[in-house]
Amino acid sequence: MPSSLEREHPFSATSALALAALAGVLHGACFAPLGVWPLSFVALAPLVAATRGQRLAAGFGLGWVTGTVAPGIAIVPWVAAATRDYFTQGSLGAVIFAFAVTQVMGALPAAAFGAALSRLSALRSGWARVLAVAACWTALEFARARALGAPWDLLAHALYAHPLWIQTAELGGAFLVSFVVAAAAVAAGEVLVAPSKQALSAAVGAGLVALAAGYGAIRLQAVRDGGGATLRVALVQGNAPNAWRLDVARADDALRAFVDASRSATLGRPDLIVWPENAVSFLLAPNPQVSRAVADLVGPDGPPLLVGGPRYAPGGEGRVRFFNSAYLLSPRGDPLAFYDKRRLVPFAEYAPVAHVPGLGWRFDAPGEYTPGATPTVFMQPDHFGVLICFEAIYPELARDLVLAGARLLVNVSNDAWFGTSAGLEQHFAMAVFRAVETRRAVARATNTGITGLVGPSGRILARFPTRVRDAWVVSAPLRDEVTPYTRRGDAFAWLATVAALLALLGARRSQ
Repeated sequence: MPSSLEREHPFSATSALALAALAGVLHGACFAPLGVWPLSFVALAPLVAATRGQRLAAGFGLGWVTGTVAPGIAIVPWVAAATRDYFTQGSLGAVIFAFAVTQVMGALPAAAFGAALSRLSALRSGWARVLAVAACWTALEFARARALGAPWDLLAHALYAHPLWIQTAELGGAFLVSFVVAAAAVAAGEVLVAPSKQALSAAVGAGLVALAAGYGAIRLQAVRDGGGATLRVALVQGNAPNAWRLDVARADDALRAFVDASRSATLGRPDLIVWPENAVSFLLAPNPQVSRAVADLVGPDGPPLLVGGPRYAPGGEGRVRFFNSAYLLSPRGDPLAFYDKRRLVPFAEYAPVAHVPGLGWRFDAPGEYTPGATPTVFMQPDHFGVLICFEAIYPELARDLVLAGARLLVNVSNDAWFGTSAGLEQHFAMAVFRAVETRRAVARATNTGITGLVGPSGRILARFPTRVRDAWVVSAPLRDEVTPYTRRGDAFAWLATVAALLALLGARRSQ
């Protein structure tokens, strides 16, 4: 039979609710704009304590509280700001939309986690609960990433600026890092419930953290960002107002902004010049001014230039399909190759629903795009792959490019819609993990920031000012190794999912 610890509620209903809210505050504070990353190791502890011995419905509700408060701190403000700017909606409607999105992407998985915590209270062993609950958290992050397409602000992402803690991502991706951090928090929660009885639980949590730190220290010594082959890449930040992209009359002004910003970089003799996503907002094929501008900029012996812009192709039956693409242009401005974005942004690049019920909105994307199908690897001046905008949050897309032969990853993005909000930092944080998972440098060129370079170690080698028009030449390491995560993908996340299901089944039988 379960012990009294598992049967009884150690906290009153009011205290449990306060603990769930506290967990949300701690979790939300891990990420920008607050960015108190050490809190990630204890963020879930109050929820673990609050749900001890609770019924499933109560656990679900407590988890919902945590999952509502956390994105209310870290995500709702920037989603509302971007919605207000991009869709020109009113403030109230933008906040309602942001809240609705985070309810689906954040509160619902957190509520499921709260219910799982209630069920796993029946496990007799504290150390088993630590591992089982950490597996559940990991499984739900994995489900959120795969089923909902929303791997934003995973627990691991709070540690992006501290490479010691994220080296295990080369083994199991960000999900393995989240597992270790969650286990530490669960162990802290066990101690919070019964301080004198959970020495073994604390030892399991501390042991996993120590193993991750030890592995990180060893790998940071072994994975060098310097030495070996490099590619000199000019990262151009045009700082062109979004209004220019939407106004045909200002298209030439936007083009001129990127050309002017690039001139100083050409003096550094780069091997490749990179302009961000949608630096050109019009079709290249019928508009030769882009080719002329590139030829004038780099000269006949200059480097190729990567530029983001729309592309079209026949769609059959007299229709035309449009793509959000990246073109590689020769020094003469001729297209050498292109890549079509494979993961599109809902509501911005395609409309999953035409109307938001109850709000009377219609979301009309500036042009509904077609997703690309091929992980193109550009061959000049060396083998590199491109991730457009928020494709950088999907590890499987980076894996595809590396398996296709990419020695460098280039992320082009227009994050101007984030303004100066925390969305800028959170987006950049996820790009750091693609470097560690694949051991490929990530060179990032954006319209307004954050532009920078992440080394194969996960160290941020260069980070440049936001909201300025400039260009910087960086030496990006080129690598050929294939990591366990690149080969096996989300094997650890699947393993955690199976373990979580088995643990829940075992807990049910124990009740």
